[in-house]
Amino acid sequence: MPFGIAYDVICTLSRWCIYGFYREIITIGYENVPKEGPVIACSTHHNMIVDPAVLANTFPHKRRLHFWAKNSLFGNKYFNLVLASGGVVPVDRTTKNNKALFSATFEVLKLGEVVALFPEGTSHSQSRLLELKDGASWAALEYAALVSDLESKSGDIKKQSDIPEMAAIIPVGLIYVQKSKYRSSVIATYGSPIHVESYLEDFKKDGRSTVKRLTKHIEAEMEKLTINAHDWETSNAATMARRLLFSVDKRVPLEDYVKITQSLINFFTNSTSEEIISLKNNLNQYKTSLDELRLFDTDIARYENRSLTIPWALYTFSCEFVKFVAQLPFFLPGLCFHWPIYVLGTLSAKYEKYEESRAQNKIALGLVWLMIAYTVLFFVIWTTMFFTPLGFLLAASAVFIFAWYHIALVDSHYDAFKELVSSFRLLAALCGGKGSLPRDQVENLVEKRYLCLRSLKKIGEEYRSKSDDMRVVLELCERERTYEGKKLR
Repeated sequence: MPFGIAYDVICTLSRWCIYGFYREIITIGYENVPKEGPVIACSTHHNMIVDPAVLANTFPHKRRLHFWAKNSLFGNKYFNLVLASGGVVPVDRTTKNNKALFSATFEVLKLGEVVALFPEGTSHSQSRLLELKDGASWAALEYAALVSDLESKSGDIKKQSDIPEMAAIIPVGLIYVQKSKYRSSVIATYGSPIHVESYLEDFKKDGRSTVKRLTKHIEAEMEKLTINAHDWETSNAATMARRLLFSVDKRVPLEDYVKITQSLINFFTNSTSEEIISLKNNLNQYKTSLDELRLFDTDIARYENRSLTIPWALYTFSCEFVKFVAQLPFFLPGLCFHWPIYVLGTLSAKYEKYEESRAQNKIALGLVWLMIAYTVLFFVIWTTMFFTPLGFLLAASAVFIFAWYHIALVDSHYDAFKELVSSFRLLAALCGGKGSLPRDQVENLVEKRYLCLRSLKKIGEEYRSKSDDMRVVLELCERERTYEGKKLR
């Protein structure tokens, strides 16, 4: 099934969007994906339409992806043209005949291309993978059976060279550090391929049970690439423990992010000690208090070795204010031009109930504004050049440079602004300003953080030799601190 211009247009727009919204997107497991041949990519689904965008733009070897869509969407002839040009594969969900259900998928796989799907069935914000649907397994095994039949019917060696390969299943884990937060990070991990040849004989004897077994295999491989906790209390405790041990998440290498977080989840899940259960509860209470006061651990961490006094809070705020103001002139033109994006994003998050929809809403609203604003900017510049060909090139160059300039500076200034706001809120709390945070709550947070960190370090050292999970976390933490120390020297 050939790709048309719609795929390139959509892919380019989505690339601009996700790399403009997220600070960093990394790909792990590049070597696990074959450069050619039929592939069924099974990905996690936590972030609505953002997931296909990340998948399409990080898939190794720049291979293009065919996504599934119900065939009723192809009813409108104009929409049909766009979907077909985008390489979307129709799936007939109304039939119980698997060959009819997957006929278009089989045509794509025969061409040695990639079909991408989300076997969880729906986007969600759960603390672990949802139970996978069987669609990917049925498609892979039905296609393998088809290829096997072609091989058995062909005795001619020349004809056998024309028989398509069986499809490899590639598990994919898409991890968002904070999926709906502006300038957060994304990790796309591609796991080892699953080959279905070993399931084929059993599939011919008992299709349904073999499909269930393959689905469990895919689920197990996807779990290895992702972060899974039985409940949010365990997940939140692991998150806070990671932030305390590594000071800030920026110091956690994205390559080790999943391993560190999952190891902490495993440690809290497998431990029955009252001391560890108490630590888990304290970490959850600390996180809840931070969320209620709209503060971050980094806001409290700056007082770890200091007395919580007004002079020190004033000094901190003054430093952040001077730093922000000194950088502002360089960032102000871009800020003035792009401020509606930040306002629209904040409003959309405020009125959106579901966490998994917030990122896509922010990105979509930002895209609409940018298309309008940059088009107007282009024509304003071109108009001043009297619509000359040279003016066209200058206008296009100016718009591109302005967009690049804003993206290049946004991270440092965005971080500086967050630090400024946090330091002001803490200063206001200590001064007892109207509408400010209660001082006693801030002081309790500082004390709670100190107790959690002290208990975490004590338990960590105690269980280093008893728990492989804790040993892995502490070794990675020590390695990162050593690396940071060498950089500072």
